[in-house]
Amino acid sequence: MYLKSIELSGFKSFAKKCELTFSSPIAGIVGPNGSGKSNTAEAFRFVLGEQSMKTMRGKRGPDLIWSGNERTPAANRARVAMVFDNKQQLLDIDFDEVILERIVHRDGANEYAINGSKVRLKDITALLSGAKIGASGHHIISQGEADRILGASEKERREIIEEALGLKTYQYKKTESERKLEKTTENIKEAKILRREIAPHLTFLERQMKKLERSRELKQELKESYRTYIVHERRFIADEVQRLASSRIEPQSELHKLKEELAQEAEPVQISTSTDELEALDTRARSLIEEKGKLEHARGRVEGQIALVGKTQTESKEHVARSIPFVKVEDFLTQMRQKIERAHEDISVVKNVIESIGSFLEQFKNTQEPEPQNTKLLHSLEEELREIQESLASLASEEVALGVSRKNALDEIAQKQAREKESQKRYFEIKEAKRDIERVLEDISREEQVLEASRENLKKIEYKAQDIGVEINELPENSIRSRIEQEQALREIGRIEARLEESGFVDEDTIREYEETKRRDAFLEREIADLEASQKTLIEIIESLDGEISVRFEEGLHKINKEFLKFFAMLFDGGTATLKLVKKVKKNEEESEEEVEEVKEGIEIRVQLPRKKVTTLDVLSGGERALTSIALIFAMSQVNPPPFIILDETDAALDEANSRKYADMVKTLAQRSQLILITHNRQTMEAAGELYGVTMGNDGISKLLSVKFDEAVSVAK
Repeated sequence: MYLKSIELSGFKSFAKKCELTFSSPIAGIVGPNGSGKSNTAEAFRFVLGEQSMKTMRGKRGPDLIWSGNERTPAANRARVAMVFDNKQQLLDIDFDEVILERIVHRDGANEYAINGSKVRLKDITALLSGAKIGASGHHIISQGEADRILGASEKERREIIEEALGLKTYQYKKTESERKLEKTTENIKEAKILRREIAPHLTFLERQMKKLERSRELKQELKESYRTYIVHERRFIADEVQRLASSRIEPQSELHKLKEELAQEAEPVQISTSTDELEALDTRARSLIEEKGKLEHARGRVEGQIALVGKTQTESKEHVARSIPFVKVEDFLTQMRQKIERAHEDISVVKNVIESIGSFLEQFKNTQEPEPQNTKLLHSLEEELREIQESLASLASEEVALGVSRKNALDEIAQKQAREKESQKRYFEIKEAKRDIERVLEDISREEQVLEASRENLKKIEYKAQDIGVEINELPENSIRSRIEQEQALREIGRIEARLEESGFVDEDTIREYEETKRRDAFLEREIADLEASQKTLIEIIESLDGEISVRFEEGLHKINKEFLKFFAMLFDGGTATLKLVKKVKKNEEESEEEVEEVKEGIEIRVQLPRKKVTTLDVLSGGERALTSIALIFAMSQVNPPPFIILDETDAALDEANSRKYADMVKTLAQRSQLILITHNRQTMEAAGELYGVTMGNDGISKLLSVKFDEAVSVAK
């Protein structure tokens, strides 16, 4: 026996906690009509997960809760708990005893529990389906529902038989597999949509990554070009610095020597001193000429004034002119200058000239006589004239002396020039050599400036190289480049940089986005492959379950027909009864204009009563239908016996003779299933090993009484 007990609390008329314990293969629940004994059958349905309120004679969940009376208030919930002995692992759960519990609250909320742990309804259904137990299966037959299998449609009848054959587990697995298949198909569709959505972006990112790869190649090429150029340029600059430094040594030494020689040769070259002296003499001569002109002008003025004094003076002058041979001063001085010039360095001639000038002046003085009139004025004018003439004579003497000095200066210059000619020649030769050396050094300096510019340009290039992470490694010593090759290399660097700039910039975010998108696409690809594999597996499982259901159904239907015929003949003292599988084909028009055949299989019941020409159920009487349905229910129970069967007044319509047959059949069923009989039939009660009596007082509360079998007979009477 598997069913140990059931406990009701607040369920319908069972306001207080009541417990039914089952210790016999057949247990009977008896009681008068309206006592609430059928509520026990509904309690079984309730705790096993029945969701139809109509089946449990209610409209909504709160209708199942004790509604209260004047003495007993309404309950807040209805609770039913069923206890199973699970030592033989009837239920697929690792407990020796399993308690299924269901509670409904006033707000309609339901709670389910297995051994005190809250679970879902589907967990209850899955657990029970493995033990061939359902909420409204063939193992719970209520009064008025015995005829349900006969009145059901062919399709519904097939479902009832499938449940009786224990195919609900397979059906449940198939339904779950179909649900999973539907979900998997939807997931495949969504994954493919997602993959299609990211495909254009992934293509774009792949193009970006190709650009990045090209940029990386160009950058690597640029690094190598920079490195090679810089190493060669450093080597060239270092060599040039050493070469120019070496090339400076000899010219600088030579220049130093030439400067010393030039300084030495410059000392005797003093032409500027003699020239300055000559220029001073010429300047003084020009000054004498100027002064002489002024004196002569003054003499003319004085002579004019003297002439104005009167004729006497004039006559006196003429007398003097006649008495004294008179030569004009200018002519006399000119003659004297010419003598001095012809004398050259002859001092005696110069002295004679000076003495002649003195005699001339003395004679000229002695010839002057005072004027008879204006003596004082005339004397003054004559004194002035005398002074002018003395000054002119002095100037004439100085002019002669200047001539001598100038001649001497010219001679000295000539002598110096003769001496210095060689020195000047050497001086200018040294100076020219110095200029040549200086030009060489200037050329070196210009080369150094160019080299410095190259060094500065190299620094800029090195900074740019550092920015892109160039590591400078030395090249082999035999690796040499010409300047033309270096210029070509620099132009090539520029071209690579231009191509690198044209290739576009791809930042790290794009790289990360590409990697993430690529991983996402790969994940979706794997996900689609996994889902398609799961889809294939589910289809195979569904096909396998369909095959298993079909085979088991055919085998089970054959066994049911065998038992159905036996029980039918037992109840009707002969006759035949059979279940026949029928197929109906419905043709549907699809958009593809193809006809699709939809096959619907059902179960048809055919009976042949003894001594009657009856083959359909429609012409059976009520009693005949009741017996037929009982025969079929018992037949189904024998083929795939459930752990327990609950019969709720299924014998109500039977007469005494058929009741005895019914009781015998119940005993037969009890050999393979635990039976709970809700009845008030005397024959049926006699078959029970224990009885529970249900009574109801004026308060409307159902109560249980345990009645022993020897007392049950007297109670039934």
